[in-house]
Amino acid sequence: MRILCIQLPKQDTSGDGARENVPLTASRMMAYAESSSALTRDDWAFIDRNVADHGGDAAIAAAAMADEPELILFSLFDYNLERSLWLARRLRAVMPATHFAAFGPEIAQGMPIFKAQTFDALIEGEPETPFLELLSDLSARSLKPRYVASAPVDPAILPDPYLSGALPMIPGKPVLIESARGSPSTPAFSSRYAPGPRYFQRDVAPRVLRLASDRGADEARFVDAALDRRPDFKGFVKSLAAANESGVALVARFDPSVVDDEAVKLLADAAFVAVQADLGSVNAKALEAVGMSLDRDGLERGSRLLWTQGIIVKPDVYLGLPRDGYDSTIDTFDFLGMIGMGQDAELRPMPVSPGSAIRADSAAFGVKEYLERPPYWVVETDWMDEDDLLDAIADFEESFDVAWGAPVAPDFTPSRGGFVSFADLRAAGSLDALLVAPERLSSSVTLLLDADDPERVARVVRAAKDLRKENPYCLWQIALLSDAGIPPAAMVERLSDAFSMPEHYFELSRLYALDPQPDFQVRIFFATASEALALVAMRDRQDLETLFALGDALPGARLLESMPFLAFDREAAPFELLYDVMSAYRDYPDLLVEAPRSLFR
Repeated sequence: MRILCIQLPKQDTSGDGARENVPLTASRMMAYAESSSALTRDDWAFIDRNVADHGGDAAIAAAAMADEPELILFSLFDYNLERSLWLARRLRAVMPATHFAAFGPEIAQGMPIFKAQTFDALIEGEPETPFLELLSDLSARSLKPRYVASAPVDPAILPDPYLSGALPMIPGKPVLIESARGSPSTPAFSSRYAPGPRYFQRDVAPRVLRLASDRGADEARFVDAALDRRPDFKGFVKSLAAANESGVALVARFDPSVVDDEAVKLLADAAFVAVQADLGSVNAKALEAVGMSLDRDGLERGSRLLWTQGIIVKPDVYLGLPRDGYDSTIDTFDFLGMIGMGQDAELRPMPVSPGSAIRADSAAFGVKEYLERPPYWVVETDWMDEDDLLDAIADFEESFDVAWGAPVAPDFTPSRGGFVSFADLRAAGSLDALLVAPERLSSSVTLLLDADDPERVARVVRAAKDLRKENPYCLWQIALLSDAGIPPAAMVERLSDAFSMPEHYFELSRLYALDPQPDFQVRIFFATASEALALVAMRDRQDLETLFALGDALPGARLLESMPFLAFDREAAPFELLYDVMSAYRDYPDLLVEAPRSLFR
């Protein structure tokens, strides 16, 4: 038997999604199957890590076909659903002897995936015990379309994938620790958890943390719904402190209002650096409508205690909750400002998640419209329309001097994980190289074009259809270089239209971004070494991002105040200039782009 597991990352241009891509649940499934003698270690594998994390669609398809597995198992999350479905359909067409199955939060009754006929089998809910049944049926080559556990599994019988060796600890990736499952309550907009909390063996988390400490891991995160629900919370944190000899940075979700002086000191001893907290809204009626609550005084008191030990509190705030209007949303922002938590808050529109109570009857919760595709965000309620949501995000950005979404930046690094992530299309044959080897492309690619060569730009526009055929979910950053003039709007529009995929998750997840450029999955940049042109572009061309190529000195104050993207060559620039660059962009490091100076000459 040969099983190939595929978990695709959240796509982005920075590489953060690749870092976060840790297949914890899939590896636990495999470890449980091994402990049940249903599989051996040689029976299964993850697709190559660099392929999954960095490869484009064609690269992943090629690697899967080369493996020739009997079963391909996809992990489905909102951020990788559509891309995984495309790949599964593509592979089914050329791999008739292979079975296809999937599991994850996206597998919920009533979702379109059950009618899509993309997978031979879908595992719903907690996957470990249904997977054993699937393996038995696979031996008889008679899979059922749906597998679901008859009862929630006891976590105490599940092996840990790190300790069993099913999941390696990869340098640069966070270690994920699951010490409990389920929750006694779930917000109405979230996928329903199985009953809980139900606990893994108490010594598992400290043992994983000791292993992470010994392996030199940078960060470990608890994926529990609420760490503080443990009846032995303080004793558990003590065991973590004893195990964490090297001080691996810890992150967990719990309610700050439950901590006291003793608990905070224990958390600091264990090397906790951040706490994620459910806030939602300060509107009690809105919280009640979705099954949440808030102890405002307790949150403030507990947060201040945590801050004294250098532990950051990151509250989750949701826009568009039932009974929450624009004015009450501003009240929430005022509360965040008053207690000094605005810049650390995670602000997002309320999702209408698969399997959630709100999705089952959205009208009963006053939801008029929401995105049917991931990320499933609310668009309009009885209390807020889309303009209200946009206004609220604008107020949030202005109040706390933060950007709601990270900027999309070009990346002039030639490759990521062995895949092409940058191509200078001014060079002869460079475009042909991309066309003849689509499996070499990364999932995010920066293209550099001469804006003063309209014929070559037109060729790239014509070639876009072929480039996208094998890599439809690729992210594109297109830099148009000129010191003679700003690219005409028609050129920009043609390039954007040629590469655009409006239904891409990356695009939809920026639905409420306050940005005049119409596309995010395809981002167009005007690159120039001319200060005068950069200033005009910043002022007049909202359909372009401006990328200023730094020479031997900082640009003038007017351009610096406009905050264009700034491309600099770390190797060629004097140390004094590098200091000035870092100082000028101290509050906007995402706008700094490293690139060889020779690219812009």
